[in-house]
Amino acid sequence: MLQSTFRCVYRKTCTLLLVVLAAVCIQLYQAQALIGRCSCTSVKLKNVKGNKTDFKFLEKRPGCDRTEFIVTKINRDNTTQEICVDTDGAMFKAFSKCWQRIHKDESRKMECINRSRTE
Repeated sequence: MLQSTFRCVYRKTCTLLLVVLAAVCIQLYQAQALIGRCSCTSVKLKNVKGNKTDFKFLEKRPGCDRTEFIVTKINRDNTTQEICVDTDGAMFKAFSKCWQRIHKDESRKMECINRSRTE
């Protein structure tokens, strides 16, 4: 009887320990996604010529103390390229103004891209 009670307590303890361990692993995994370096380490351009297909603003975050602006463009060989754009340039200012105007709505990004083509 004592032995079966010990096994039951032991199983519950092991189960609880595994649950706690899993929770710690999940927290560490999520923390790694947040902590990092700036995405833009290479030379930044003030303007990107060519067919722009997407853009993203990366706000200040742990590990990076500046706002970053990355434009995705299609090259002539149909490959895509992400290019870091200088946040002091006119292109950044135009996209930023449009982004604010559309209230950061991801589904309306093309409005900003198409607008940049006409200007």
